[in-house]
Amino acid sequence: MNEIQRYLAEEHVEDFNDGLITRRELIRRVTLITGSGVAAAAFLAACGVGGGSGTPVGGGVTAPPPATGAAATVTSVPAGQPVAYATPPSQPTADGITVKADDPRIRAQDTEVPAADGAKLIGYLSRPAADARYPGILVIHENRGLLEHIKDVTRRFATAGFAAVAVDLLSREGGAAKLEQGAYNAALGQRSPADMVKDLQSTLDFLKTQSFVDGAKLGAMGFCFGGGMTWNLLNAGTAVMAAVPFYGPGPSDPSGLASTKAAVLGVYAEQDSRVNASIPAVEEQLKKAGVTYQMKVYLGVNHAFHNDTGSRYSAERSREAWVDTVEWFRRHLA
Repeated sequence: MNEIQRYLAEEHVEDFNDGLITRRELIRRVTLITGSGVAAAAFLAACGVGGGSGTPVGGGVTAPPPATGAAATVTSVPAGQPVAYATPPSQPTADGITVKADDPRIRAQDTEVPAADGAKLIGYLSRPAADARYPGILVIHENRGLLEHIKDVTRRFATAGFAAVAVDLLSREGGAAKLEQGAYNAALGQRSPADMVKDLQSTLDFLKTQSFVDGAKLGAMGFCFGGGMTWNLLNAGTAVMAAVPFYGPGPSDPSGLASTKAAVLGVYAEQDSRVNASIPAVEEQLKKAGVTYQMKVYLGVNHAFHNDTGSRYSAERSREAWVDTVEWFRRHLA
C-alpha cells in the first residue's frame, strides 16, 4: 500500500478498536482499499485484528507534548469567555450545520474550481458579508470528502473575517455526494499526494482571483487526512503565510518542510498516538526552516475531536483549538 492507503486503512482499524464500526465493516473497507481480501487479511493481522500478533493501531504510549518553536505563541481565549465569531457547538450535531448558509454575517455558495488538468473541482466558498478584501484560507476535508461539516467550517471562518474555500479531492469521481465512505476511501487511496497537492494549489490560485480576497495573505488548514495534506502542501513548497494542520500525519519524507515560509500551528490530540508519532520528524524540519511554529497537544481527547458530527467530539477542546486556530491566522495573515 502507498502512504495514503495505509493511513486510511489504519483509521478504519482505529474506528474498529474504538467500537465505532463492526469487524465486517472493517474488513469491507480495508478490502476496498487494498484491492483484495488476502491483502486486507494480511494487513489486519499485522495490526492485531483477527488473531494476528501485531500491536493494534492506536495502542501504545501517547507521545508527550513536544517542545515548541522559540518564537511560537498561541493566544488562547479563556474557556467560557465569548468571542466575536462562530465557534464549535456545545453539543454534537447530526447535520454538521452550526452557521447557516443564509446567516446575515456571511455570504456562502457552492462553486467550481478549475484544476490544472481542466477538470472542474466541486467547491464551496464563504466570505464575510461586508464588501472588503479579506485574507483567504484553504480548508482541506477529512477522508470523507466535502461534507456539510467542512462547508460549515468555511462559514465559521467567514464570521471571523476570512474568506475560505474547500474542494472535494475526488471531484472527478463525483465526490462525497456520489461515493459512500468505503468506496470514497478506496478511490482516495488511488490518488497520489502530488496530484492532490496540485488540486489544492489550483484552489489557492482560484482564491487569489476573487475580488474580495487579499491574494498576498493566504493560509491553509485541514483535518485528519486533510491535516496530512496540509503538511504535504507545505512540503511541496506552496506559498502560504500560515497553516494549521489538525492531527495530520507528516509526509513520509518531510524534508521539504525545511524550506517552508509558513507559520505553523500543529493541532494534536493527547490520545492520538499513531499521528503523534510523526511530530518529531516534522518539527525537526520546521526548526531548519526557522519559522514560527508550535506543536500543541490538546489533553484528554483523541483523533478527530473537532468533528462535531463524530463520536469523538469534544466541545471544550474543539472550541479551544478553534479559537487558537482563528487567532493564529489573525496574527500571521495580518
